[in-house]
Amino acid sequence: MHDYRKLDVWTKAHELALDLHRVTATRKRGADLDEGARDQATADAAMEILAEVRRTARRVPVLIVVGCEAESAPEFAQAMRDAATSVDEFAYCLRFARDAGVLEAVPYAKLEARANQLRAMLGALNRTVRLKLGAEARREAAPAPAAATREAVARAMRGVRDDDSSRPRSRPRSTS
Repeated sequence: MHDYRKLDVWTKAHELALDLHRVTATRKRGADLDEGARDQATADAAMEILAEVRRTARRVPVLIVVGCEAESAPEFAQAMRDAATSVDEFAYCLRFARDAGVLEAVPYAKLEARANQLRAMLGALNRTVRLKLGAEARREAAPAPAAATREAVARAMRGVRDDDSSRPRSRPRSTS
């Protein structure tokens, strides 16, 4: 349906996933963790948290690609709604990583701002698709007038009722 590489929203989502990977890939097991995260079990948990954040970040551009391969506009719209939901999931995982002490405040703030921008872009795209689908649905729901409808209009113009086409619509006044 579309070439995903031409969509600005895909480019932003892809860059966000790459930047998150760069920020979090420098962490080694047990290294660069807060003082409370020095033991191995906590280090492993921190790595799991970061892996989940990276997974959710990658899911957004993947869903955009899936939407671009959709066979119909409704399928495309659903994939874009799913991508927007995944941005929310990513934002939560990012917040969790920060609150758990696994991600510092500065990279968190920058990544969160970009997630908000991505959410807004997907929202605008979803509104555009919804409007397009609504216009298409209205065109499909308004069929050309059928012969029976044209005949009813013609009878109404002549002043004849639908229930009795032989009688005039209004009664003549009595002359008595």
